[in-house]
Amino acid sequence: MKFPLAEHKYFMLFMVQVLLSMKLYGQNPPIIIHSDIDRFWVAYDQLKDSNNYQDSVFSIQTHYIDKASPGLREFIKARDISAESLINRIKTAPNYWETVRPNTYLVKNYQKEIASQLDLFRSELKSFRDPMICFAIGQLSTGGTVKGRWLLIGTEMVTSDSLTDKSQLTDWHKNVLPKEPKILEFTAHELVHTQQRFGLGYIIGYFRNRLLTMTITEGAADFVSYTITGLNINEDIYPYGYENEEALWKEFSEEMYGNAYLKWLYGGDSNKDRPADLGYFIGFRICEAYYNQAKNKKRALNKIVKTNNYRRLLRKSGYAEKFD
Repeated sequence: MKFPLAEHKYFMLFMVQVLLSMKLYGQNPPIIIHSDIDRFWVAYDQLKDSNNYQDSVFSIQTHYIDKASPGLREFIKARDISAESLINRIKTAPNYWETVRPNTYLVKNYQKEIASQLDLFRSELKSFRDPMICFAIGQLSTGGTVKGRWLLIGTEMVTSDSLTDKSQLTDWHKNVLPKEPKILEFTAHELVHTQQRFGLGYIIGYFRNRLLTMTITEGAADFVSYTITGLNINEDIYPYGYENEEALWKEFSEEMYGNAYLKWLYGGDSNKDRPADLGYFIGFRICEAYYNQAKNKKRALNKIVKTNNYRRLLRKSGYAEKFD
Protein backbone atom coordinates (compact mmCIF):
# COMPACT_ATOMS: atom_id res chain seq x y z
CA MET A 1 0.00 0.00 0.00
CA LYS A 2 1.39 3.40 -0.95
CA PHE A 3 1.23 6.35 1.42
CA PRO A 4 1.56 10.03 0.52
CA LEU A 5 4.71 11.47 2.09
CA ALA A 6 2.93 13.26 4.96
CA GLU A 7 0.80 10.23 5.83
CA HIS A 8 3.83 7.94 5.61
CA LYS A 9 5.68 10.16 8.08
CA TYR A 10 2.93 9.97 10.71
CA PHE A 11 2.36 6.27 10.12
CA MET A 12 6.04 5.72 10.89
CA LEU A 13 5.76 7.84 14.06
CA PHE A 14 2.80 5.69 15.09
CA MET A 15 4.84 2.51 14.58
CA VAL A 16 7.73 3.95 16.61
CA GLN A 17 5.25 4.60 19.44
CA VAL A 18 4.03 1.01 19.24
CA LEU A 19 7.58 -0.36 19.38
CA LEU A 20 8.43 1.82 22.37
CA SER A 21 5.32 0.53 24.12
CA MET A 22 6.44 -3.03 23.46
CA LYS A 23 9.76 -2.29 25.10
CA LEU A 24 8.03 -0.83 28.16
CA TYR A 25 5.19 -3.31 28.59
CA GLY A 26 6.35 -6.62 27.14
CA GLN A 27 4.64 -8.89 24.63
CA ASN A 28 1.10 -7.49 24.93
CA PRO A 29 1.66 -3.73 25.15
CA PRO A 30 -1.28 -1.36 25.25
CA ILE A 31 -1.28 0.86 22.19
CA ILE A 32 -2.04 4.28 23.65
CA ILE A 33 -1.75 7.37 21.46
CA HIS A 34 -1.84 10.92 22.80
CA SER A 35 0.41 12.73 20.30
CA ASP A 36 -2.62 14.37 18.64
CA ILE A 37 -3.17 16.48 21.75
CA ASP A 38 0.12 18.33 21.32
CA ARG A 39 -0.58 18.85 17.62
CA PHE A 40 -4.00 20.29 18.38
CA TRP A 41 -2.58 22.92 20.72
CA VAL A 42 0.10 23.84 18.18
CA ALA A 43 -2.73 24.49 15.72
CA TYR A 44 -4.76 26.31 18.39
CA ASP A 45 -1.89 28.70 19.12
CA GLN A 46 -1.83 29.69 15.46
CA LEU A 47 -5.39 30.99 15.79
CA LYS A 48 -4.26 33.81 18.06
CA ASP A 49 -2.31 35.37 15.20
CA SER A 50 -5.29 35.70 12.89
CA ASN A 51 -8.92 36.77 13.10
CA ASN A 52 -9.58 35.51 9.59
CA TYR A 53 -11.90 32.50 9.55
CA GLN A 54 -10.34 30.80 6.55
CA ASP A 55 -6.84 31.23 8.00
CA SER A 56 -8.06 29.64 11.22
CA VAL A 57 -9.56 26.69 9.35
CA PHE A 58 -6.29 26.32 7.42
CA SER A 59 -4.29 26.20 10.68
CA ILE A 60 -6.46 23.46 12.22
CA GLN A 61 -6.49 21.54 8.95
CA THR A 62 -2.75 21.60 8.31
CA HIS A 63 -1.42 21.34 11.87
CA TYR A 64 -4.01 18.91 13.28
CA ILE A 65 -6.31 17.16 10.81
CA ASP A 66 -3.71 16.51 8.09
CA LYS A 67 -1.23 15.19 10.69
CA ALA A 68 -3.74 12.93 12.41
CA SER A 69 -2.60 9.66 13.95
CA PRO A 70 -4.42 6.49 12.83
CA GLY A 71 -6.57 6.79 15.95
CA LEU A 72 -7.57 10.38 15.30
CA ARG A 73 -8.48 9.44 11.72
CA GLU A 74 -10.97 6.95 13.14
CA PHE A 75 -12.25 9.57 15.59
CA ILE A 76 -12.76 12.04 12.74
CA LYS A 77 -14.83 9.49 10.83
CA ALA A 78 -16.78 8.34 13.89
CA ARG A 79 -17.78 11.83 15.05
CA ASP A 80 -17.73 13.78 11.75
CA ILE A 81 -14.97 16.12 12.93
CA SER A 82 -13.66 18.80 10.57
CA ALA A 83 -11.49 21.89 10.80
CA GLU A 84 -14.63 24.01 10.38
CA SER A 85 -16.56 22.27 13.16
CA LEU A 86 -13.61 22.60 15.54
CA ILE A 87 -13.19 26.32 14.79
CA ASN A 88 -16.91 26.92 15.29
CA ARG A 89 -16.82 25.10 18.64
CA ILE A 90 -13.74 27.02 19.81
CA LYS A 91 -15.27 30.37 18.88
CA THR A 92 -18.48 29.73 20.82
CA ALA A 93 -16.69 29.02 24.11
CA PRO A 94 -13.11 30.39 24.08
CA ASN A 95 -12.91 30.48 27.88
CA TYR A 96 -13.50 26.75 28.10
CA TRP A 97 -10.70 25.89 25.70
CA GLU A 98 -8.24 28.15 27.49
CA THR A 99 -9.00 26.72 30.92
CA VAL A 100 -9.23 23.03 29.96
CA ARG A 101 -5.94 23.08 28.08
CA PRO A 102 -3.59 22.32 31.01
CA ASN A 103 -5.70 19.32 32.01
CA THR A 104 -5.57 17.73 28.56
CA TYR A 105 -1.85 17.08 29.01
CA LEU A 106 -2.60 14.90 32.06
CA VAL A 107 -3.34 11.82 29.97
CA LYS A 108 0.37 11.31 29.35
CA ASN A 109 0.71 10.38 33.03
CA TYR A 110 -1.81 7.53 32.86
CA GLN A 111 0.06 4.96 30.75
CA LYS A 112 0.71 2.55 33.63
CA GLU A 113 -2.76 2.94 35.15
CA ILE A 114 -4.41 2.16 31.83
CA ALA A 115 -2.09 -0.82 31.31
CA SER A 116 -3.12 -2.10 34.75
CA GLN A 117 -6.76 -1.53 33.88
CA LEU A 118 -6.34 -3.66 30.77
CA ASP A 119 -4.79 -6.41 32.88
CA LEU A 120 -7.86 -6.41 35.13
CA PHE A 121 -10.21 -6.72 32.17
CA ARG A 122 -8.03 -9.39 30.59
CA SER A 123 -8.23 -11.49 33.77
CA GLU A 124 -12.03 -11.24 34.06
CA LEU A 125 -13.32 -11.33 30.48
CA LYS A 126 -13.05 -14.39 28.30
CA SER A 127 -11.60 -13.81 24.82
CA PHE A 128 -10.66 -10.25 25.76
CA ARG A 129 -9.47 -8.31 22.72
CA ASP A 130 -6.88 -5.65 23.41
CA PRO A 131 -8.08 -2.36 21.99
CA MET A 132 -6.01 0.44 20.55
CA ILE A 133 -6.55 3.64 22.51
CA CYS A 134 -6.35 7.18 21.20
CA PHE A 135 -6.68 10.34 23.27
CA ALA A 136 -7.42 13.23 20.94
CA ILE A 137 -9.23 16.56 20.93
CA GLY A 138 -12.76 16.46 19.60
CA GLN A 139 -15.52 19.02 19.25
CA LEU A 140 -17.12 18.68 22.68
CA SER A 141 -19.56 16.07 21.38
CA THR A 142 -18.40 12.94 23.24
CA GLY A 143 -16.19 11.87 26.11
CA GLY A 144 -15.60 8.52 24.47
CA THR A 145 -16.65 6.28 21.62
CA VAL A 146 -15.49 3.11 19.91
CA LYS A 147 -14.89 2.25 16.27
CA GLY A 148 -13.81 -1.29 15.56
CA ARG A 149 -10.91 -2.04 17.91
CA TRP A 150 -10.27 1.66 18.53
CA LEU A 151 -11.17 3.18 21.88
CA LEU A 152 -11.41 6.90 21.18
CA ILE A 153 -11.42 9.49 23.97
CA GLY A 154 -12.49 13.12 23.62
CA THR A 155 -9.82 14.49 25.93
CA GLU A 156 -11.28 18.01 25.98
CA MET A 157 -14.34 16.57 27.75
CA VAL A 158 -12.98 13.92 30.13
CA THR A 159 -10.37 16.26 31.66
CA SER A 160 -12.79 19.01 32.66
CA ASP A 161 -12.77 19.94 36.35
CA SER A 162 -14.41 22.39 38.75
CA LEU A 163 -12.03 25.19 37.72
CA THR A 164 -12.75 24.83 34.00
CA ASP A 165 -14.81 27.80 32.80
CA LYS A 166 -18.07 26.35 31.45
CA SER A 167 -20.00 29.64 31.45
CA GLN A 168 -20.09 29.93 27.64
CA LEU A 169 -21.19 26.34 27.03
CA THR A 170 -24.66 24.89 26.49
CA ASP A 171 -26.79 23.59 29.34
CA TRP A 172 -26.09 20.06 28.08
CA HIS A 173 -22.35 20.56 28.49
CA LYS A 174 -22.80 22.08 31.94
CA ASN A 175 -24.77 18.98 32.96
CA VAL A 176 -22.46 16.30 31.58
CA LEU A 177 -18.93 17.68 31.88
CA PRO A 178 -17.14 16.23 34.92
CA LYS A 179 -16.20 18.30 37.96
CA GLU A 180 -12.86 16.49 38.09
CA PRO A 181 -10.95 14.61 35.38
CA LYS A 182 -12.41 11.18 34.62
CA ILE A 183 -9.71 9.72 32.43
CA LEU A 184 -9.69 6.20 33.88
CA GLU A 185 -13.46 6.17 34.30
CA PHE A 186 -13.95 6.77 30.58
CA THR A 187 -11.32 4.28 29.46
CA ALA A 188 -12.94 1.63 31.70
CA HIS A 189 -16.44 2.33 30.36
CA GLU A 190 -15.38 2.38 26.72
CA LEU A 191 -13.24 -0.75 27.21
CA VAL A 192 -16.47 -2.65 27.82
CA HIS A 193 -17.95 -1.30 24.59
CA THR A 194 -14.93 -2.60 22.65
CA GLN A 195 -15.80 -6.12 23.88
CA GLN A 196 -19.56 -6.03 23.24
CA ARG A 197 -21.29 -7.62 20.26
CA PHE A 198 -22.85 -5.20 17.81
CA GLY A 199 -23.90 -7.79 15.23
CA LEU A 200 -27.26 -9.09 14.06
CA GLY A 201 -28.70 -9.42 17.58
CA TYR A 202 -27.97 -5.78 18.33
CA ILE A 203 -29.43 -4.66 15.00
CA ILE A 204 -32.65 -6.62 15.62
CA GLY A 205 -32.85 -5.22 19.15
CA TYR A 206 -32.20 -1.72 17.88
CA PHE A 207 -35.22 -1.85 15.58
CA ARG A 208 -37.53 -3.97 17.79
CA ASN A 209 -36.89 -2.38 21.19
CA ARG A 210 -34.36 0.39 20.78
CA LEU A 211 -34.67 1.94 24.22
CA LEU A 212 -34.19 -1.36 26.06
CA THR A 213 -31.32 -2.39 23.77
CA MET A 214 -29.41 0.86 24.20
CA THR A 215 -30.14 1.03 27.93
CA ILE A 216 -28.71 -2.44 28.60
CA THR A 217 -25.76 -1.77 26.29
CA GLU A 218 -24.83 1.37 28.21
CA GLY A 219 -25.80 -0.04 31.59
CA ALA A 220 -23.59 -3.06 30.93
CA ALA A 221 -20.62 -0.77 30.27
CA ASP A 222 -21.31 1.01 33.57
CA PHE A 223 -21.85 -2.21 35.55
CA VAL A 224 -18.96 -4.25 34.14
CA SER A 225 -16.46 -1.39 34.38
CA TYR A 226 -17.56 -0.73 37.98
CA THR A 227 -17.43 -4.42 38.93
CA ILE A 228 -13.92 -4.85 37.52
CA THR A 229 -12.34 -1.49 38.40
CA GLY A 230 -14.65 0.24 40.89
CA LEU A 231 -14.99 3.20 38.49
CA ASN A 232 -18.17 4.67 37.00
CA ILE A 233 -18.48 7.63 34.64
CA ASN A 234 -22.05 8.32 35.77
CA GLU A 235 -21.74 8.16 39.55
CA ASP A 236 -23.40 11.59 39.97
CA ILE A 237 -26.79 10.35 38.74
CA TYR A 238 -26.92 7.20 40.87
CA PRO A 239 -28.07 8.77 44.19
CA TYR A 240 -31.15 10.13 42.40
CA GLY A 241 -31.65 6.77 40.73
CA TYR A 242 -31.62 4.79 43.97
CA GLU A 243 -33.93 7.26 45.71
CA ASN A 244 -36.51 7.10 42.90
CA GLU A 245 -35.88 3.61 41.54
CA GLU A 246 -39.40 2.17 41.69
CA ALA A 247 -40.98 5.20 40.01
CA LEU A 248 -38.24 5.27 37.38
CA TRP A 249 -38.71 1.58 36.60
CA LYS A 250 -42.49 1.97 36.27
CA GLU A 251 -41.98 4.85 33.86
CA PHE A 252 -39.21 3.09 31.93
CA SER A 253 -41.07 -0.23 31.67
CA GLU A 254 -43.94 1.50 29.89
CA GLU A 255 -41.57 2.89 27.25
CA MET A 256 -38.75 0.34 26.98
CA TYR A 257 -40.01 -1.48 23.88
CA GLY A 258 -40.23 1.74 21.93
CA ASN A 259 -37.63 3.55 19.88
CA ALA A 260 -37.55 6.94 21.63
CA TYR A 261 -34.52 7.17 23.91
CA LEU A 262 -33.54 10.81 24.45
CA LYS A 263 -35.60 10.98 27.64
CA TRP A 264 -33.31 8.29 29.09
CA LEU A 265 -30.04 8.46 27.15
CA TYR A 266 -27.96 11.25 25.58
CA GLY A 267 -30.72 13.76 26.32
CA GLY A 268 -28.58 16.26 28.18
CA ASP A 269 -30.54 19.38 29.03
CA SER A 270 -33.85 18.02 27.71
CA ASN A 271 -34.58 16.74 31.23
CA LYS A 272 -35.18 19.79 33.37
CA ASP A 273 -36.61 18.23 36.53
CA ARG A 274 -34.13 15.38 37.06
CA PRO A 275 -30.64 14.24 36.02
CA ALA A 276 -30.08 13.34 32.38
CA ASP A 277 -29.12 9.85 31.20
CA LEU A 278 -30.93 7.84 33.86
CA GLY A 279 -31.06 4.99 31.37
CA TYR A 280 -27.49 4.22 32.40
CA PHE A 281 -28.73 3.67 35.94
CA ILE A 282 -31.64 1.45 34.84
CA GLY A 283 -29.33 -0.60 32.62
CA PHE A 284 -26.81 -0.93 35.45
CA ARG A 285 -29.48 -2.23 37.82
CA ILE A 286 -30.79 -4.77 35.28
CA CYS A 287 -27.24 -6.09 34.73
CA GLU A 288 -26.57 -6.10 38.47
CA ALA A 289 -29.74 -8.12 39.11
CA TYR A 290 -28.70 -10.63 36.43
CA TYR A 291 -25.24 -10.90 37.99
CA ASN A 292 -26.59 -11.32 41.53
CA GLN A 293 -28.92 -14.19 40.64
CA ALA A 294 -26.17 -16.12 38.85
CA LYS A 295 -24.26 -18.88 40.64
CA ASN A 296 -21.20 -18.45 38.41
CA LYS A 297 -20.39 -14.73 38.68
CA LYS A 298 -17.54 -14.71 36.19
CA ARG A 299 -19.68 -16.43 33.60
CA ALA A 300 -22.50 -13.99 34.27
CA LEU A 301 -20.16 -11.03 33.80
CA ASN A 302 -19.13 -12.39 30.42
CA LYS A 303 -22.76 -13.01 29.46
CA ILE A 304 -23.59 -9.40 30.24
CA VAL A 305 -20.80 -8.20 27.98
CA LYS A 306 -21.58 -10.54 25.11
CA THR A 307 -25.38 -10.55 25.21
CA ASN A 308 -27.27 -9.78 22.04
CA ASN A 309 -30.67 -10.79 23.41
CA TYR A 310 -31.71 -7.87 25.59
CA ARG A 311 -35.24 -9.00 26.41
CA ARG A 312 -33.88 -12.36 27.58
CA LEU A 313 -31.30 -10.70 29.82
CA LEU A 314 -33.99 -8.56 31.41
CA ARG A 315 -36.27 -11.57 31.91
CA LYS A 316 -33.55 -13.75 33.44
CA SER A 317 -32.38 -10.92 35.70
CA GLY A 318 -35.65 -10.90 37.63
CA TYR A 319 -35.29 -7.14 37.98
CA ALA A 320 -38.87 -6.32 36.97
CA GLU A 321 -40.28 -8.74 39.56
CA LYS A 322 -38.75 -6.64 42.35
CA PHE A 323 -41.49 -4.08 41.79
CA ASP A 324 -44.48 -6.40 41.34
